[in-house]
Amino acid sequence: MECKTNITDLPIEILDIIFKCCGDMTDKLHLAQAHPFLAQAFAYHCRNLYNHISENEKKRLCYWRLTLPGCGPNIKKIKKNFRHSSDEGFINLVALHCSKLEKVKLVFETDNVDCVKSLICQRQNTLRAINLTLKLKSKSPEMNIKMLHELPELPLLEKLKILNIPIENYYHIHKFKNLVKLEIRCWSLTKHVIDVFALCAPLKKLQILALQGVRIIASEETKIHLPVLQLKKLSIICAQFNSHAEVQRLILSQGKSLESLLYDCELVTYRNEDFLEVIRTCRNLRFFELPSRGVVFDLEFVEEIVDILRQNGVTQDNPFLLGASNYHRYTELEKWLKCSTSPKLIKPDCFPSRYN
Repeated sequence: MECKTNITDLPIEILDIIFKCCGDMTDKLHLAQAHPFLAQAFAYHCRNLYNHISENEKKRLCYWRLTLPGCGPNIKKIKKNFRHSSDEGFINLVALHCSKLEKVKLVFETDNVDCVKSLICQRQNTLRAINLTLKLKSKSPEMNIKMLHELPELPLLEKLKILNIPIENYYHIHKFKNLVKLEIRCWSLTKHVIDVFALCAPLKKLQILALQGVRIIASEETKIHLPVLQLKKLSIICAQFNSHAEVQRLILSQGKSLESLLYDCELVTYRNEDFLEVIRTCRNLRFFELPSRGVVFDLEFVEEIVDILRQNGVTQDNPFLLGASNYHRYTELEKWLKCSTSPKLIKPDCFPSRYN
């Protein structure tokens, strides 16, 4: 019987034990690179090392080449900043080995996104959440044309968040028909104009919509034939160029389904009548973060709010959450609530979450 004397002749389970005794990761990597079979054994050793990869994982590409073949099938989430062309190698490895990937959060500081499109296409049958952020100092013509339109339909995709992605890409969102949550945020000086009804009409499962830094408009067609949306949560943060009438129209159109509302528009004074109109129409609303300007509380106004909320089914056990980021307004609301007939029907909050 021939004697086996080479380390590569050992079973992979024994090599797993040897890797455990190697000490630090540097020694393990050196051993793994000595022979292809040892690289295979190292991949087996790393099979439970990760279930997600965060931006804090500052590892070289050679490390991921050796570890991802083993732990890749267990990885369901990655977060990555794209700063250099060398990052493409990492994404290509993720696309190859992370067969059960469900969530990706990617920040671009380069205009080369081909590898990301390849990753999304290869994992189109597993991805459930995509978060894309663009941090370029100047827009790339290629980015304008080729960001979302080349992606497949992504049948399992439920959450999409895009930040500073050029507006030309918005019109391809409609193909992600199973979206439940959509966030569009823009930090640049460019005013992105969106017909929200036309954009969201094909998204029959959409329940959460968050918009920031975009101008909301309605085409003549959507004004005449108002598409039916069934939003439960709506967040709108915008600058002075937005039309208050169009925003209010969007809010009121969700009267049957809306449960949570955040609305803040710079230099727009939100009147008491506007607030009352919203809570009268949106009978299921249970959270409202008020705009930073307007709405003045007094006892008569608070009593009117309480009466409407009581008719809407709000109870002291499940009070209406009213956010007032303006501290003076918050103290006024607290003061008049104490004098009202149902002080516990409303729960004021001075520092509500911006993205409740």
